[in-house]
Amino acid sequence: MAVALVREVTDSFSRCVTRRRPAPPLDSDLARRQHAAYRAALEDGGFSIRAVAGDEAHPDGCFIEDAAVVVGNIALVTNAGHPSRRGEASPVAAALVDIMEVEYLGEGTLDGGDVLQVGTAVFVGVGGRTDAVGASRLAELCRRTGLQIVVVPAGEALHLKSGVTALDEQTVLWHPATGHRDAFAGLRVVEAPGDDPEAANVVRLADGRVLCAAFHPATSDLVASLGFRVVTCDVSEFARADGGLTCLSIRIR
Repeated sequence: MAVALVREVTDSFSRCVTRRRPAPPLDSDLARRQHAAYRAALEDGGFSIRAVAGDEAHPDGCFIEDAAVVVGNIALVTNAGHPSRRGEASPVAAALVDIMEVEYLGEGTLDGGDVLQVGTAVFVGVGGRTDAVGASRLAELCRRTGLQIVVVPAGEALHLKSGVTALDEQTVLWHPATGHRDAFAGLRVVEAPGDDPEAANVVRLADGRVLCAAFHPATSDLVASLGFRVVTCDVSEFARADGGLTCLSIRIR
């Protein structure tokens, strides 16, 4: 069974770490409503939902993807690249223990948003929230599980997956803000439209459909033109907090 871990949105969400201060301020109630719709889309797409309680001390906790990386049958619990987020991982680790083997990063920093698995390749963005030590620890785990790791230098986007995600095991949706298109040689690379790198942030649902952000209609049209079935969801309040569709869940297939 495919499982998706999500984490509840707290009142303190309005104090998320952002590159630019949102104006007007972030709306926690709106974020909760959008989060509920996102959860429903994941469930309709074939994922069994497991929810982790929110923690008011960690406003960014709903961006649960950064707290752990799943490689094969092992979950690697991370050290967040931003110091204020390093207390988010423990409750996520506790939820993962019920599902699979759990290991811990130890040294270095690693955000799950910097890790993209496409088939047997694992791409890791290094130089932003993820450092070389964290990437090296991930590489060790990938070697043990028979996966190939590819290091991608950090681009302009916050995380690697802020600007590139997988449509299937041969195709990635890529935005130029990510840079380093050559890192994805051997895959079909489809360029996302517009100026916002988050236009390339989509989620492959367990049933094969692709979940796209409702406020990027050009992305939905492009993905549909490639033959994929598209579902949309409004995550605009999370986008104002520098988050995207992938950030809001840890998906285990």
